[in-house]
Amino acid sequence: MTHGSKRKSIIQSYVESARMTAEVFPNNNKRKKAVVSVCSLLLPDDLILEVLLRLPVKSILRFRAVCRSWAALFSSKDFLSLYMATSKPVPAPPKLLVVSPTARLDSTAVYSCSPSCPRYDLLFNFDCVGHDSVEVVMPKPCCGLNLLHDADLPAFFVFNAATRAVQRLPPYSFRGRQSSAGLGFDARTREYKVVRLILGYFPDNDSTKCEVYTPGADCWRPAAGGLPFSWTQFAASAVTHSEMNKIPPVFANGFLHWLINPCLTVRRPRAAVITFSVAEETFGCVRSPPFWTSEVHLLSWSQSEGEHLVEMENQLCIVRDLRNRIPLRSTLEIWRLLDYSSGDWSLMHRIDLFGHVERILREPQVVRVIGSVGNCGSGKKIIIATSEHKVYDKFQKKLYTYDHIHQVLETIISTTETYNMNNSFLPGSRFSLFEESLVPVHKTIEDRATSSTLAKVTKGTTAPN
Repeated sequence: MTHGSKRKSIIQSYVESARMTAEVFPNNNKRKKAVVSVCSLLLPDDLILEVLLRLPVKSILRFRAVCRSWAALFSSKDFLSLYMATSKPVPAPPKLLVVSPTARLDSTAVYSCSPSCPRYDLLFNFDCVGHDSVEVVMPKPCCGLNLLHDADLPAFFVFNAATRAVQRLPPYSFRGRQSSAGLGFDARTREYKVVRLILGYFPDNDSTKCEVYTPGADCWRPAAGGLPFSWTQFAASAVTHSEMNKIPPVFANGFLHWLINPCLTVRRPRAAVITFSVAEETFGCVRSPPFWTSEVHLLSWSQSEGEHLVEMENQLCIVRDLRNRIPLRSTLEIWRLLDYSSGDWSLMHRIDLFGHVERILREPQVVRVIGSVGNCGSGKKIIIATSEHKVYDKFQKKLYTYDHIHQVLETIISTTETYNMNNSFLPGSRFSLFEESLVPVHKTIEDRATSSTLAKVTKGTTAPN
């Protein structure tokens, strides 16, 4: 269906819904009816729709209470699809999400903040979850949705930070095995999917599996296309790399992407990235970049653990951390994928570590590029997260913006956090970019009964612990 036909369908549905509301509820809230009637007299329905499509998410959420016809309109799939496709004349200022433990042992708080102002706005609290075991799985939301994981329960959660809607996913199978999960969006059904790539026990590599959760289901299911046996070695490398180095898959262009670690393969892999089509549920691959030479699989673990994927400017990118390479080069490189078919890569940015930047980024054990904010011109800044082990279960976590034109690094967040490691090699992330969206989070029957205790919306401004 084209955007034009969707608009006509939405307008017809809106008019019919408004008529039925007036017939069924003739005396219901006369003031709201008067407001809608005045709007209809002053503006035609198609123009009202164009205005509504350009409102911020906060306004849409408030306007649901105007009348039943508007509430039905804002919840329809056609409106949500058009809202996502309609370009906003004034982009919202970039924000970040921060997950932080609270004083309670069974609660975790979710905050938002702006890179330009270190102000923490408390969005809501997750109750009935671990105190220090909740992590943000992916550093960038997928169509406004974020994926959290509590290693203690264990359980996954999908939530929309803008609408405060939360869903706890059903228990997953194959517990105890190494696995890597990601959140993707199916453009055909306009719904999210959570995908787990699960490593089989050696030497039974044929037990390496892929399972999918779709909204409204009461359990996980095998991926429709399955995992080809010939891919098990590459899948095992990608899962081990993701699990041990806390490097999640990246969603871009309708695919989830896992990075293969070449030092975990017997010979140089022909592919650098395993792809999973969220719509078709089939696997593919992307050819190795030019810097993966014939000796790349001979690198030590410490020399290859820093490489990771990131989505920037709607393009898939590989970040090379060259701090531990021999000969020593104080550089971070960001390579972007130009074409999936040919597998051509191009150097996008080079962050030279010298002076003030070197002193900050040289010492941390983990340095991750998690995305970018701003436009493509002088206002663009790269978001970098670092983690440095202090003592026992204490880690110094910091978040920076890097102006690649002026080579200026600015601190956004600096905090010392406690992690329940649960036999993990590195702590996970509690940072993510923030994206406003109206994409719904569907709840199962169990979630509907417990949603009031799972997420409590809290007003006010405070700072993470």
